Amino acid sequence: MQKKNIPAIHITESFLSNFKYFISSRNYTTMEHAGTLRKRRTKNIARVTGLTTLKYIEANDTFDEKSVLTSSTTNAFKEHQLGSHSPTTVKMSAIFQESSRTNISSRSRATRDPSFHNENQESSPEEEDFEYDAEKASHSEAKCVKDRPYFLDKWTITRLRHILLLGMFTGTFPWQWNAGKHRIDNWSPNWKKAWKIQWVIFTVHTSLLLIFQLYALWHAIAVEEHTTYRRLFIRSITLFWYFFGTIFNINMYYYKEQIRSYINTLFRFNFEFMEKYVVDLEGYSDGGRIVINFSIPANSSQVLLGVAAFLAMPFQPWYLFSYIYPKPWYWLIPGAIQDFVLVGQVITDYILYQWIIVAHTNSMEFWLRESQ
Repeated sequence: MQKKNIPAIHITESFLSNFKYFISSRNYTTMEHAGTLRKRRTKNIARVTGLTTLKYIEANDTFDEKSVLTSSTTNAFKEHQLGSHSPTTVKMSAIFQESSRTNISSRSRATRDPSFHNENQESSPEEEDFEYDAEKASHSEAKCVKDRPYFLDKWTITRLRHILLLGMFTGTFPWQWNAGKHRIDNWSPNWKKAWKIQWVIFTVHTSLLLIFQLYALWHAIAVEEHTTYRRLFIRSITLFWYFFGTIFNINMYYYKEQIRSYINTLFRFNFEFMEKYVVDLEGYSDGGRIVINFSIPANSSQVLLGVAAFLAMPFQPWYLFSYIYPKPWYWLIPGAIQDFVLVGQVITDYILYQWIIVAHTNSMEFWLRESQ
């Protein structure tokens, strides 16, 4: 039987390499998900055989921590080796410079911790890979730290300064803002003694007025005849102001140092972590904007509105001045000062607690989320 001449097929090495790459990179994952290939399974650290367990032997582990970021040790990274000191001391600029030279891929996030970098320089399928530009990353990091060195935006810090200014005029707390060190400082010892004297005077005065307002409300309910409940409602609101004025004054006297220390600690904590970890805050939006932009300014206006209401209607029965009305205009000055201090202290304490809640929540939410 005569053999047929089959033409020879010449396959080049480049074709074979391209074909292997196509099979390994394109079809392997598809075939694996379709069930035509056997699923790859990770091996357990401990393998159980009968009733015995083969324990993990640490001496056999030859993992090199330098391979987490680089395949070879470079001079730029020697001074920031992970084994030399705490991972928190590794500067982000060094990580970016090293990653740009070695083309390290990673997913985008506001912060990076070198101790949690992917071991084999691989990213999960859900993560979008990109290459860092060292110059661009350093510029972005510098701009971010310059604009928000304490993480809180400028409007949040401005509101705190307004609160401290209002508290200084109303005698709520003996604090002042230190713009140079970006912290809250106490007054001088002499001014602090003066603050304690005025605190005792106004606290005792407010407590006595609270007792009087309780009696006036009981008398209005039990004795007086009413065609409307408007006066009873206003008296109950007045009682509310005196009650919270007394409670907030006592609370601020005993916990003023703890509150001041916490705010300063929050600023210091954010400053250190911003300098060490933050890469870029582009697209980040702070929470609690309705409190910072609307609630605090609106509540602050209540101080002037309260004084204006007293000056316009001093004859109303819920004011003590109604018992001696009418009198010359300068008799209104002590009542106006008392109303300014009372309303100012209640409002200042309230908006200060609001500010602390917003600043604490924004800071802790960001750092806890980035720690994952």
